[in-house]
Amino acid sequence: MTYGIGKTSLIPAHTLGRKIGAEELYLKLEGENPTGTHKDRLAIQHVDDAIIRNYDTITVGSCGNYAVAISFVACKSSLRCVVFIPKNYSGSCRSYLKEYGAEIHTVDGGYEEAVIASRKRAKEEGWYDANPGNKNTPTSMVAYVDISDEIQVQLGETPASISVPVGNGTTIAGIHLGYRLLWHKHRAKDIPRMIGASSKGNNAVIESFLKGLQEMEDLSPEDIRETEVNEPLLNWHAYDGQEALNAIYDTSGIALGLTDEDLLYYQKLLKEEDIDALPASAAALGGLKRFLEDNELEGKHVVVLTSGVKNVRN
Repeated sequence: MTYGIGKTSLIPAHTLGRKIGAEELYLKLEGENPTGTHKDRLAIQHVDDAIIRNYDTITVGSCGNYAVAISFVACKSSLRCVVFIPKNYSGSCRSYLKEYGAEIHTVDGGYEEAVIASRKRAKEEGWYDANPGNKNTPTSMVAYVDISDEIQVQLGETPASISVPVGNGTTIAGIHLGYRLLWHKHRAKDIPRMIGASSKGNNAVIESFLKGLQEMEDLSPEDIRETEVNEPLLNWHAYDGQEALNAIYDTSGIALGLTDEDLLYYQKLLKEEDIDALPASAAALGGLKRFLEDNELEGKHVVVLTSGVKNVRN
């Protein structure tokens, strides 16, 4: 069962493309997934793995979207779900978690502390640990391989670039893996330039790239500045950051940070196209614009919107 997850739309946005300097722009609408984000793909991959391996409980630490996605798929699969979220989390996911029957535990600190608490309890109780990083990286990356396959089929050719919002780095790493596999199978002639965009100064992947580092370097947790706008992008220790960094370097791509004002501006541009996406999701649009300002790159460009759908008006 897929529960309606995946096979999201890829739509042309030529008017928006001209505004940001992309002659042929396409938007991948991951908000069409059941809980409204790309995290559903990750959730179903881990829930399936948990069931195959005979676990009766799955756990995750999250600031919102992933927790909702895991609880949704776990509910559909009759799997017990235990979620750890930061005590001061400002999002509205709690009602969805309760609706899907998840057990909620709050922890002091931020996202990373929620992951640590979840991982600790998983080890103590023998639960399935669906948190990013460590042994879960291969499973998590495979969850996003299908995005590459869908883009290739929907577009009919390999795009020149793909821009992705970056938190832990799992999504951009998975899409890059997907295109490496397509290239290896001779289904794609090239591998797109990978563009990662996040909150300026608040993401370890971005800052490591800007320093010219080949290996990931953590940020200081005290230096992270959280707001309601940038919250989904914050990460002082990106669990799949090395894979994301490798993907960007491998394709001569770029990683860059945007301010809250930038994120709100690109969210507004998307609304003008009747797409209501979170500011964090709009980071990918800003990332592509910045990339094209410094790189003359002909061809089709894809922006992966991790949330947001097209509003159809009569």
